[in-house]
Amino acid sequence: MKSEGKTPPVPLNHKISEGVAISQKQMKIAWANTHGQYPDLLSEGESVLYTAEIVYQEGQPALVNKKEVIKARAPECTLEAQDFRNNDSELIYTCYRAPHYADVMGVELKSGKVTVYRKLADEYNEVEGIFPDGQYTLVESSRDQGGPARQNSKYIDLWKLKLELNSTNFVRMTHWGDYEGYKASNPVVSPDGKWMAFQSARNDEPAGVGHGIFLLRLKE
Repeated sequence: MKSEGKTPPVPLNHKISEGVAISQKQMKIAWANTHGQYPDLLSEGESVLYTAEIVYQEGQPALVNKKEVIKARAPECTLEAQDFRNNDSELIYTCYRAPHYADVMGVELKSGKVTVYRKLADEYNEVEGIFPDGQYTLVESSRDQGGPARQNSKYIDLWKLKLELNSTNFVRMTHWGDYEGYKASNPVVSPDGKWMAFQSARNDEPAGVGHGIFLLRLKE
């Protein structure tokens, strides 16, 4: 039988909050931690973004060179890592803001300088898949979803945001939310930038639950 060269996943022995940002250029990742994962290290309401490299030691993967990037405190901000950009010099992340809002942010890994890409007082904007050129990203947004009671992660559609300071270059990509009870979520862009994959979901179910994956052609 021909081997497919597959191996089982190996734990890196580190807890995380939400997802992991993965570099497309090197063996480097970023993630967030909160008090929930490490109560002895982080106080209630604190969250931290970290980066680290993955190396092989005696044939097994391990995390090395772990670095703290930025720290925040609720209710102003709870951190979630999303994507690297600009040759891994910047990390794009979501800042979750009480009671139910979110903002698109970026931090330069060397200087620690933070850039606000989209932050509106009464709008939920959770950053998702970045485009291959690093100039645009997809966002789960509550924009155009109705009044204050609908400005949260239950009532979202997918938008394309240009990553520039306080960006207003914001284009709606899906209209799932035009149909009561539905939302589109968890988008990613193909490596060639020609397709977007996303999930159809119901807005009365927990985040991450889906009912089918759809493809949207972005360009020929």
